[in-house]
Amino acid sequence: MIANLVLQTYAADEAEKLVDELVGLYLEVHADEGEFYSEDRYRRQLGAHRERIGWRLVTAVVDGEMVGYIYGFPLPPQTRWWEGLRGDVPAGFTDEDGRRTFAISELLVRANWRRRGVAQALHDQLLSGRTEQRATLLVRPDNAIARRAYDSWNWTQQARLRPSWENAPEFLVLTTDLPHPTASSAARACE
Repeated sequence: MIANLVLQTYAADEAEKLVDELVGLYLEVHADEGEFYSEDRYRRQLGAHRERIGWRLVTAVVDGEMVGYIYGFPLPPQTRWWEGLRGDVPAGFTDEDGRRTFAISELLVRANWRRRGVAQALHDQLLSGRTEQRATLLVRPDNAIARRAYDSWNWTQQARLRPSWENAPEFLVLTTDLPHPTASSAARACE
């Protein structure tokens, strides 16, 4: 693990003071990736997501610099998360009650801090202690590095999804059962 790495968890109201920094890191990580990754769209997404009941953010800071973050929230009964789903999934796959599925919306790490364990530390911290049955996330099919990481962290591809947002790319839908094995190990290591 990285010396001086500090992970901090925030609820939505506590994260208000970090919004500009979160947006800045998002824009840095997604520079030159197209219109979908615009500041305006991400600010709207982040604002809407922070209104979700149970929204949580975990930041990774080294020597005062935010080097990455992850956030997510439980899917409510009337979620739009599954809109645009493509492919065969089991009956009831998209049924939500506010306690079934925890959705990870963003996992970002600065380029010079990648492949050093920051992403897994953030992932494990966010999922540690979750009480939902499963977690889900979306990853672009062309993001081979992220896909390998998720594969090694016991995530499974279920389908594809193209959100209705303007300029949205197609994503792979991944899920994992909770409690998550690596998150449980991380929680024990912190005790």
